[in-house]
Amino acid sequence: MQSQGQSRKGADRSATLWATLWMVYLPRVIVVVMLLGVSGGIVKAMIATRAKSEMNPPASAAIVVRTIESVHRPSNRIWSGYGTARTMGSADIVAEVAGRVIERPRAIEAGKSVEAGDLIVRLDDTDSINALDAARQAAKSLDAQISGLRIETEQMENQVRYAAQEIEAARRDLERIDEAIAAGAGSAGERDVKLASMLRSQRALSVLQQQLDLIPLRRARLEAELASQRANERIAQENVNRSIIRAPFAGRLQSVDVRMGDWIGVGGRVARVVDLSRLEIPLKVAASASSWIKVGDEAHLWVRHPGGQPDQIGKITRIAPEADSASRTMTVFVEIEQDLDTGPLLLPGQFIHGRVVTHDPHDRVILPRRAVQSDRVFVAASKGDGSWVIEIMPVKVAYSFEMRLPEIDPVETQWVALEVGYEPVDRSRVAVSLLDQLVAGMRVQIEAEHASDAGIDFESEGKSELDEVLP
Repeated sequence: MQSQGQSRKGADRSATLWATLWMVYLPRVIVVVMLLGVSGGIVKAMIATRAKSEMNPPASAAIVVRTIESVHRPSNRIWSGYGTARTMGSADIVAEVAGRVIERPRAIEAGKSVEAGDLIVRLDDTDSINALDAARQAAKSLDAQISGLRIETEQMENQVRYAAQEIEAARRDLERIDEAIAAGAGSAGERDVKLASMLRSQRALSVLQQQLDLIPLRRARLEAELASQRANERIAQENVNRSIIRAPFAGRLQSVDVRMGDWIGVGGRVARVVDLSRLEIPLKVAASASSWIKVGDEAHLWVRHPGGQPDQIGKITRIAPEADSASRTMTVFVEIEQDLDTGPLLLPGQFIHGRVVTHDPHDRVILPRRAVQSDRVFVAASKGDGSWVIEIMPVKVAYSFEMRLPEIDPVETQWVALEVGYEPVDRSRVAVSLLDQLVAGMRVQIEAEHASDAGIDFESEGKSELDEVLP
């Protein structure tokens, strides 16, 4: 009985709960249904009352693109570089003797031109002249002594000859005494006298011969002293000459460091002279130019930004054997000769922009750099009915360069040269505008407004900036 009562109570609670839920959520469901109905009616009304629009037919006109003809042209590759000019002839004129400046021409000032041998300054040469005179007098004295030795030698030789004759005469007397003694007519005392006389003559001959043998040694010593004095004489004469300081070659004076009355020591700088007629520029270019640039190639040089006529044209005389791994450049040495009477002149120490002209052995197709996208170009192919269709062709870039080529395009400055065998067919029309809108198979129209489309002969008409730069 107790379990039945509990079951009845649970059923009552469930019924009460469901009744509560229906009372709470039923009004909400009714509201949502009403809103959905109203919304559906509004949408149907809007669809029924919308304006009818007419369908426009697709445009039949094709887009207009600008093209450049694919033509093989001779090309000179340009390598840009930079460097600092330096003179091939410069000298610090220094004093080789000490002295006081006693002469300096008025024309000797910094910036003035001088010729080879022109007087820069003159130093006081009194001490050098006195040393020269002393060396000359000493040399004359030694020369006189050497001449006296020749006379002394002749006299000594005569005395030796006479002494030898005396000894021979004494020997004969001694032999006669010996014969007389043997015959019983001579005496021993007389023989001793003759023997002593012969011995004295022999001693005298020995002394004379010794003196005669010493004369060559005396002569050699005097000749050595004479040579030393001659050297002193030459040094003194050279010091006299060095007191006059002259320009070693023609050029311009960079500086003059002494004035009248200044004392200058040995090695002190007097002036600096620079030859502007020959300059050298170590030009740094891309290391990839090593297989292109050769000795003898021309280099066009500008002091300011390169463009137009160059300030000077030189030739490459040497090429450094090593490249700089840090800057990825190589150094080529450009030598120029410039006329000092005409300008503009390049000066040592100036920063120089250079372009080295190298000849490309192949004729190549040259296109604007932007016309090549991901190693392909858009080519407009004619269909024969006046219409053109875009085709995609693969290409390969040999190298790129920057310059103005108005005979190809008056606007472009960035160019690429294509590898031979990897370019469009000759006289193909390569699109250079609206490239982001082109796709393969698209019909286009060709705009004819620049030199190539006007039928200008690239070989004979017009001049590019390169033609203006190159001789």
